[in-house]
Amino acid sequence: MSEGSENKVDVLIQGAGIGGLTLAIALIQRGYSIQVVERTNGLSEIGAGIWMAANPMQVFDRLGFADKVTDAGWMMHRLTLEDYRGEVIQVSDISAIAKLFGFETIALHRSVLQKVLFQQLPAETVRFNTEVKTLSQRSDSVSVQLTDGTSITAKIVVGADGINSQIRALAGLGGEKRYSGSSSYRAIAKGAQLLPAELDHDAYEIWGKGCRVGFSKINANDYYWYMTFDNPAGQSFPLEQKRSHAASLFRDYFPRWTGLLTSTHTEDILQTDISDLKRLNRWSSGRVGLIGDAAHATTPNLGQGGAMAIEDALSLTNAFRKVGFTAEAFELYAKQRREKVDWTVSTSWSIGKMCHIRNPLGRSVRNAVLKLMLSRSSEKQIQKLYSIQ
Repeated sequence: MSEGSENKVDVLIQGAGIGGLTLAIALIQRGYSIQVVERTNGLSEIGAGIWMAANPMQVFDRLGFADKVTDAGWMMHRLTLEDYRGEVIQVSDISAIAKLFGFETIALHRSVLQKVLFQQLPAETVRFNTEVKTLSQRSDSVSVQLTDGTSITAKIVVGADGINSQIRALAGLGGEKRYSGSSSYRAIAKGAQLLPAELDHDAYEIWGKGCRVGFSKINANDYYWYMTFDNPAGQSFPLEQKRSHAASLFRDYFPRWTGLLTSTHTEDILQTDISDLKRLNRWSSGRVGLIGDAAHATTPNLGQGGAMAIEDALSLTNAFRKVGFTAEAFELYAKQRREKVDWTVSTSWSIGKMCHIRNPLGRSVRNAVLKLMLSRSSEKQIQKLYSIQ
């Protein structure tokens, strides 16, 4: 479109991340007209790995491309949770979950998943290098001005633009981040040799004192790994200091897995503070609403951040189908999603606090309690996490 031109669509989505792309796919399959706008100049190569559990895989299946996600990633069959002294806290048989819900957990690079999603969309669905500048709601539509000078009239506007959502701010929905007290490193270890072939599909998470590390393969040659550690908010380290800091934590708590770091290029180590979003009273205002991290960002301790956005996309699409492109559709979607999302956010926050306990007695008590709790509540939690509407 040329500067000053105007376009009309059913839904304008801001954000070409996992949630925004999934929503666009679901809506286009229903025959709706869609425009996605993304402020960056292309699909982001920044990021590390992501785990797609049985719940988002069910959504992808309903949309017809679960096999493509599976082919692009690496199946995880088992997750072992340990204390850094070698005590096993829990072993989760992920393949058993797959028998209940039909899909294995797939580990893959975030950029690979984005590309799979992008490939399901018609050409020009996503416009890069632009974002919403202003919006004005009418009784039956939203008038949007973009930063590239063009304008769009949409029946609905959806913010899928992350924890720092611009759409959330423009809609007056508030939003306050809550820092967990921990920062993180994430990276891809290329060509790492860590596990024997029979354990190639295992994932691990090990809890240290004020830190932890976790990892799994994302393809036949590479591992995705992450490390969390207590740190003041906003304190970012230079590249070489990131590596030396990570090396010291590996040396002190995770010496068995130092191969992850030695197989990682220093410039590929990403540091991100771990925060969530304090509970919003509303996820929408009139014809403008939010999905994913823009509405309910969660800490990553359950591996469900992307999954929640993907489930949101399906739920919101179904709400539009039931009641049309109205404010009521956002209310129906929020009613369907609120309980599960609130539980996921609060549970993930609690796990984050537990895994960083420093006191030796506290860790021993935690491990014992978790073993008991996990054995008693795992079935209920599995149903809550992996069932989708």
